[in-house]
Amino acid sequence: MKLRLILSLLIFSITFGSYAQDSSTEESKAKKEKTEKEPKEKKEKKPRPPFYDNKLPYIYVGGGNMSLFGDDLASGINLYNTTNWKWGINAGVEHRTFSAVGFSLNFLYGWLGQNERSATTSTEANRNLGNRNIETEMMNVDFKVNVYLDNNLFINRSSRFSPYLFGGVGYIFKMTQRSDLKDSEGRQYYYWDDGRVTDRPKVAENLGTFEELNLDGKYETDVKESFDGSKLATSAIAFPMGLGLRYKFGRKFHADISATYYWTLSDQLDAYKKGKQTDRFLYTSVGFAYHIAAKKQKPDSSIYDTFDFLSMDQADDDGDGVVNIEDLCANTPSGAVDESGCPLDSDHDGIPDYRDEETSADSALVDANGITIDPDFIVLPDTNALAHDIIYEAYPSMEVARVGNYYSLDKPKQEEKSKELGDFTVVDQNGDGFISADEITWAIDAFFEGELDFSAAKLHDLIDFFFDQ
Repeated sequence: MKLRLILSLLIFSITFGSYAQDSSTEESKAKKEKTEKEPKEKKEKKPRPPFYDNKLPYIYVGGGNMSLFGDDLASGINLYNTTNWKWGINAGVEHRTFSAVGFSLNFLYGWLGQNERSATTSTEANRNLGNRNIETEMMNVDFKVNVYLDNNLFINRSSRFSPYLFGGVGYIFKMTQRSDLKDSEGRQYYYWDDGRVTDRPKVAENLGTFEELNLDGKYETDVKESFDGSKLATSAIAFPMGLGLRYKFGRKFHADISATYYWTLSDQLDAYKKGKQTDRFLYTSVGFAYHIAAKKQKPDSSIYDTFDFLSMDQADDDGDGVVNIEDLCANTPSGAVDESGCPLDSDHDGIPDYRDEETSADSALVDANGITIDPDFIVLPDTNALAHDIIYEAYPSMEVARVGNYYSLDKPKQEEKSKELGDFTVVDQNGDGFISADEITWAIDAFFEGELDFSAAKLHDLIDFFFDQ
C-alpha cells in the first residue's frame, strides 16, 4: 500500500515539474518575442501643401509709422498726436522652419519724436524744464520667433491668408537725439506764456521789438547731454512683440501688415530720464516678401504627359500625303488619292487608278486589275457555295451599292427597286415589292413547317433572288 502511494506521488511530481518547465519555457519565449523590436515601417511623406517650401528663406522689405510712448516729455500714450508720427523702414529674412513656427532676423531704421509745451517765461526754465522737443534717429536689429496660425490646426495651410504672432529680442545700436531750438535763419525760439513763439525772451524792454516765429520742425541741434543732466544713452536692449496678417499672392510673393510693440530698457529715447518707467514705441508697417526657393507648382502627372499630340496630329501612316485624322482610306499610295485620302477612280469601274491597267466604260465588267471582261465568257459558280464578297473581289463592277449589311437590308431607293416578284409575291408579307431578310427567315421557317408550298429548288431560287434584288 505504501509502495503504491509513493509511486503515485512520484508520478504526480514528475508530471507537474515537466508541465511547469514547459510553461516557463513558453513564457520566456513570449517575453523574448515582445522584447525583440519589430522593424519600423517607413512612413510615407505627406505631399506638401500649396505655398510650402522650406529650403531657403524669404527676404522682405517694409515701411510704416513709428510712435514714441514716453512718460517724460508728455504723459500718456499720444498715439493720435500727429506731431509724434515719424517714418521707419525695415528689411530682413524669414525662414518658416516648421508648419507652425519660423524665425526672422529684422533690421529697423527710423525716427522717434515727441514735443512738450509749457507756460513759462523763465529763460532757465525755457531751456531746461519746459517747451522741449526731441527727434531720435535710431537703428535696431532684432531676432524674432514667429507662430503661424495657418498650420492646419486653426487655418488650412493652403489658405491665402496667414495670421501670425511673434516675439523676440533686439538691440538698438544707434540713438542720435536732436532738438528743434532754432528756425531756418538760426534764431532761437522763446516761448511766451500767451502761447507765442518769438525771437527773444518776454521782458519789458523786448515787448515792442520782438518778432513772432513759427516752429519749422527741423531738428538741427544735436543733444549732447540728457535734459535731466544725466549721461545720455546711445544704445539699448529692446523686446519686440506683436501680430501680423499675411496675404499670399502665390508661391513666390506675399504681403504683410503688422504692428510691433518695442519695450526698451532705456528711458532716454526722448533724451530725458524720469522715474523708473522706460520708453516704448510702436511700429506699424506694410511689407512685401519674395521667396527665394519657391518654384512654379507642377500640375499632377497624367498618362498623357508623354504623348506627343503634335506629332499625332501630323502623322500619316500610309504616306499618301493626307494626315491620319483626315484620311478616310488607309493603305493608299502617295499621289493616287483625293483630299480625303481615298484612291482616285477616273473610269468609275471600281478599280483605283493606281492599279487600274485599262480605262473601261462605265457599264463594263472588269476584273481585279480593271481589265474589261467579255460577258459571254463569265461562268458564275454556285452562289450558295461561294461567298459574294469573293465574287465581288474578282469582279468588282458586279457589286451594287447597298445600305446596311447582308443581314439587315433596308428598302432600296426608288431607282434601285426590285424586279417583279412573280411566284415570290407570297413571301412579300408587307407588300412593299421587296423581299427583306426577315421575310426570307419567315419563308424558311414556313417551308420546314409545311405552311409554304415551295420545293427545295424554288426556296434556293428565292434566296438567289433575295441577293440579286
